[in-house]
Amino acid sequence: MTIIVKKNFSPSLFNIIKHKINNQELVSLPTETVYGLAGLGTNIKSANKIYQIKNRPLHKKLIFHCSDIKMVKRFFFLDQENEILAKRFWPGPITLILKRKSLQIPKSLTLNNDCAVRIPRNDFTIEVIKKIGSPLVMPSANKFKKLSPINAKMVAEQFKDTNLFIIDGGKCSVGLESTLVKIRNSELEVIRPGKISIEQLKKELPYISTKKNGEKFFSGTSKKHYSPNKKIYLDVKKPLNKTAYLNFGKKHKKEFKNLSQKGSLNEAAKNLYHFIFLADQNKNFKTISIAPIPHRDIGEAINDRLKRASK
Repeated sequence: MTIIVKKNFSPSLFNIIKHKINNQELVSLPTETVYGLAGLGTNIKSANKIYQIKNRPLHKKLIFHCSDIKMVKRFFFLDQENEILAKRFWPGPITLILKRKSLQIPKSLTLNNDCAVRIPRNDFTIEVIKKIGSPLVMPSANKFKKLSPINAKMVAEQFKDTNLFIIDGGKCSVGLESTLVKIRNSELEVIRPGKISIEQLKKELPYISTKKNGEKFFSGTSKKHYSPNKKIYLDVKKPLNKTAYLNFGKKHKKEFKNLSQKGSLNEAAKNLYHFIFLADQNKNFKTISIAPIPHRDIGEAINDRLKRASK
């Protein structure tokens, strides 16, 4: 049975978390994107436990989370172009592909020495990483290919047959996984879209060219992903009976939930996984239908997740 503890900054809670992580135990921590499943980034046993509990294939690499840029530079090479993005968007929902610098990072957790790295925008989790003193590997706290959790209850539901220690930090403020970016030879590749758009990236690096995404070894690149148990239908304007209709914009008489009645894509992103979770749990519905979502800004990431979820 999972253990859920409300987030607080007491020394005793930090000591419990530090003890667990330093002893190769896993802890679920909140971030601004989704809840993560945290283990020691310098210990292969911790990483193996993450792969095992998530049923995640070993070729899918994990994301390293650091407390600040100083820690990033201690463990990874931060070149000029990546540093421009780091100083602009960290802490925040962007993950950069950087080369391993420290031999403390197990080579098997890299892809030819490439590592996915970010600094989360969550004061509590940053403080945990500071107290540990080294990066944490922290993929989303879900079973492989299943729905990502944006609150503690969603984490507990997927790991109810374990004794996972979960920190309840409330609802995630972004609600979608980070933008995953790789820069090589003045070419920028968005491996996974997120809140930080390609337009925002190009504004910081106006001279850089973009490359088509061909990466398949990092998070969020599986064709089927983020999936509930029920079948999802996309771009639905006229929902059928027995479907949980997640609407967007103007109220619809058959809607189960409205992702954003005022048409805010940021609000829709924040609600997306939670509303899909509620629809999946509701026994009155056999399927889930989603209204059309505009393909702009974070809407690009929303549609990416929905496309994978509906496979």
